[in-house]
Amino acid sequence: MIRCLEGNRAHGPAVGVKQKQFVHSGVFFLLLALVFTVSMGYGIVLPVLPAYLEGLPASAGRFSVPWHTGLLTGTYMLALFLFAPLWGYVSDRIGRRRVILLGLAGFVGAMLWFALARGVVSAYAARVLAGVCAAAVLPVVLAWVGDVGESRTRAQAFAWLSAAGALGFLFGPALGGWLASIESIGSRTALALPFYATAALAGGMWLAAYLGLVDNPLRRAPEETSQPNAPPLLGLLALSLLVMFGIGSFEVGLALQGQQVLNLRPREIGWMFAECSLVMILVQIFVLAPLLRRVGSGLLAPAFLAMAVGVALLPFATTYLLLIVGVGLVAGASGVLIPALAYLVS
Repeated sequence: MIRCLEGNRAHGPAVGVKQKQFVHSGVFFLLLALVFTVSMGYGIVLPVLPAYLEGLPASAGRFSVPWHTGLLTGTYMLALFLFAPLWGYVSDRIGRRRVILLGLAGFVGAMLWFALARGVVSAYAARVLAGVCAAAVLPVVLAWVGDVGESRTRAQAFAWLSAAGALGFLFGPALGGWLASIESIGSRTALALPFYATAALAGGMWLAAYLGLVDNPLRRAPEETSQPNAPPLLGLLALSLLVMFGIGSFEVGLALQGQQVLNLRPREIGWMFAECSLVMILVQIFVLAPLLRRVGSGLLAPAFLAMAVGVALLPFATTYLLLIVGVGLVAGASGVLIPALAYLVS
């Protein structure tokens, strides 16, 4: 992802889009829609994954479902993290648009593959492919914005992109929980329906990106001012990895805690994730955007502390109220850390 964000930056958005106007352009809104779609494809899995795994032949056994739930979620995030630099390198040379189109096409195939999976191995392969293809969309979109955004507008743009991702994460679990609860079409078909819906939406986004995105050799002019208290690049990379690990662990724990301890149905688990994303959106829009340029890396320490407290509460969340408190803390911290780290890297 670092390579993607700070590489050659030789490719940007549509021809003629000025830096000051970019955040108000149709291209930027299209990029927001792309981030929303891919994020929804990740979030839609979370409330239905434990129940989905129970229907796979190789997942029988008391401890198999929690084990595979964690690994399937982790492999997606790991693939995204590992392949982001590669896609960044490729997009520097062939253009952001081509990489985004390739990633969206692969993401459609990965969602269909997961919906049709009939074994654990096939499910793992589909989630790895989804992570690889998501890495061709999410970090490259950030790089696209970094190509043209001025310092005073990049913080706002990154905040809105992160808010779009959080909105997709909000809509995904809610949609997945609702579709998986449709009993008239059969339980197994209902569990696969969210993945078909995501594939259809991603296919529509591919067509919109094909028609609406045009590579432009616009380079961002060097800026003399640096971000206040900006940490070294290697440190930011390590912090980004730590955030991904914390969020991934919390997401898996929330799904399992909700199903196995509180006996929540997929729809109810989906609403818990919806609360998480709602808090993230509010924090990013009303707290992060005004403070990021002025405070810089000073936001990181309190956000990491809040995330640590929220994750630590999860094993003790034997009531719905405690679970809500833990979700709120992690969501607020994530709403600060994800866009703040992306902004500082850029």
